[in-house]
Amino acid sequence: MKKIIPFIIAITLATTSCNNNEAATKAGVASALQVEAYRVIAQPFSNELLTTAQLMAEEQVELMAPMAGQVLTIYFKEGEKVAKGQKLIRLDDRSWKAQLVGVNAELDAAQKDYDRKKELLSVEGSSQEEVDNALSQIEILKSQLQQLQINISLANVSAPFSGQLGMRDFSEGAFLKQGDLITTLSANKQLKVDFNLAQTHSKSIEIGKTVLVLVGQDTLEAKIYAVNPVVDVQTRTINVRALLERKENNSIMPGAFAEVLITTNLIDDALLIPTQAVVPSIAEQTVYVYKNGKAVRKVVVIGDRTADKVHIVSGIFDGDTVLTTGLLAVKDGMDLEIQSIK
Repeated sequence: MKKIIPFIIAITLATTSCNNNEAATKAGVASALQVEAYRVIAQPFSNELLTTAQLMAEEQVELMAPMAGQVLTIYFKEGEKVAKGQKLIRLDDRSWKAQLVGVNAELDAAQKDYDRKKELLSVEGSSQEEVDNALSQIEILKSQLQQLQINISLANVSAPFSGQLGMRDFSEGAFLKQGDLITTLSANKQLKVDFNLAQTHSKSIEIGKTVLVLVGQDTLEAKIYAVNPVVDVQTRTINVRALLERKENNSIMPGAFAEVLITTNLIDDALLIPTQAVVPSIAEQTVYVYKNGKAVRKVVVIGDRTADKVHIVSGIFDGDTVLTTGLLAVKDGMDLEIQSIK
């Protein structure tokens, strides 16, 4: 009996020790936090910026009466297309045309008088002073002739370029003062897209770059052709203009509301991670990286965002594995067990 009791005690102690070891092993496994993770891979990234724009005619001018006068003839119809140089209206130029006839006659007579005196000079039949006076008279008459021709030309207003006319608010016989509006003329085959971007996006603007123009339900392409070299000191923005081809059946008109969608800050090897992987705080932004079975806390600098990703400027590297779940429970140096990696 005495030999049996120690044997029972030994068996009991061995069983207890085995149970304790199993419990410790299970506790160690249970202490590893189960998480999901994301593998960081460098990839191209660009942010899209939406800004309002103004649509302008390729060329547009308000045609004003260059001088006062009565409207003798109107050659155009409202809203019609005209070619460059096509006559639009004629103001009263009759008195100038009448004067032109007289000045031409005087100029012809003065030229003959000058030629005669110049011939007589060679035989001392006239003096050099008489020849000079005759030449001076010719120049005066030529000046008068040019002024009359200019007045007649101004009285006949023509289209400075090909385009489409606007409306008019006068009829034949009306008296227009100098500066009164005749009509408008627009060249709308191409439209200028005028918009402003913050100076921080200056590296994303270049001549020839294509931008998307949103007008109503239409999405069209336009190419940047001009960039203002000076930043606006009030708004700190840069004025940019793009050219939009306008099709014949296109109803888009100058002055219509439009928006421009432009890609900015293109990066070939950006590090993007899911937004939920970032742990925000007042002072800094952090992520947890899985390394050798443990959690490693990293302070990061973030850049632009998309709907579900954030660009990490610094703090992690290509190939790192960041945690996307368990972020409320994880601590720096904690054991981790990865459930899945995306």
